[in-house]
Amino acid sequence: MSLTGQLSDLSLAELIEFFCNQRKTGRLKVSYIRCPGYFYFLRGELIDAKIGSLVGVEAVHYALTQENASFKFNAAIEPSKRTIHQPWASVALEGLRRMDEGIVPGEPVVDPSTRNIDPDVTDENRELVNQDEAVEVPFSLTMDRVNNDSGRNKVMFAGVAAAVVLSVAAIGVPAGWYKHKASVVTPPVAASQPSNQTSAPATSSTVQPGGDISSSPETAPATGASANDAALAARREKEARDRERQRADKAQPLAAASQPAVVKPEAPKAAKMVSVQVTYDENGRVTQTSGGDGMAQRIARQKRFPTGKAGSATVSIPVN
Repeated sequence: MSLTGQLSDLSLAELIEFFCNQRKTGRLKVSYIRCPGYFYFLRGELIDAKIGSLVGVEAVHYALTQENASFKFNAAIEPSKRTIHQPWASVALEGLRRMDEGIVPGEPVVDPSTRNIDPDVTDENRELVNQDEAVEVPFSLTMDRVNNDSGRNKVMFAGVAAAVVLSVAAIGVPAGWYKHKASVVTPPVAASQPSNQTSAPATSSTVQPGGDISSSPETAPATGASANDAALAARREKEARDRERQRADKAQPLAAASQPAVVKPEAPKAAKMVSVQVTYDENGRVTQTSGGDGMAQRIARQKRFPTGKAGSATVSIPVN
């Protein structure tokens, strides 16, 4: 399956940035009037480019100055060498700077005998390449699918976060649940032991006039040990209930605070948006920019607008 489209819908810089963001591997062929251009991607990184005799960064700078052309992306063709060792953002900004300063890139030298021959198609991969190009998908449909998937993922993550928060609120918030747990706490064993060691009533022996010895019960004076043990057991039980209640109170804010970690990965990287006013001609190409910084104006110059009528517009440019 190959992606096809026209650079009238978007600029070459925006197209390459799309393949980098999608981490694509394959070859982008742009059919310019002079000769076709080839751009090679490896896991979302532009590593090679060639147009006629121009290779690497020079080929990219030349391509940025060209007019509208058709393109086709084929994932069955993988790069065989590396001629670009810079990040795509650096290559694009350098090309836009050269355009602003009026630096004209070198013209490619084209061999007429090989102009219509695909340099990447060999006998070994010809069948695989033909199968991939047999099914063509318009690039506009791919963009719509990416936008729909992004919106669907945001809705899904929001629903999961809402369900988790409601579950925690329905199960952990009611105070009666924690009070029930505190009420079934078993008192400490040490507090109940003194009650099993209570001494028996003391007895005293008396001698009767007949010489018989009789025993009579005598109430021992209260020492206060049993009362102290009972008070100690009650105090320990109350402290255990207080500790359980405190743990329950602390668990509620911790559970609520831990929930944002579920939805944090879906948040996109924050980017600074800069507004730039642009004026474009009948061909849809930007002729003048104002507002924002230099980097934002350079990116805005690569935008394309509907052809047929000149006008002006305000665009938002993400700047890291």
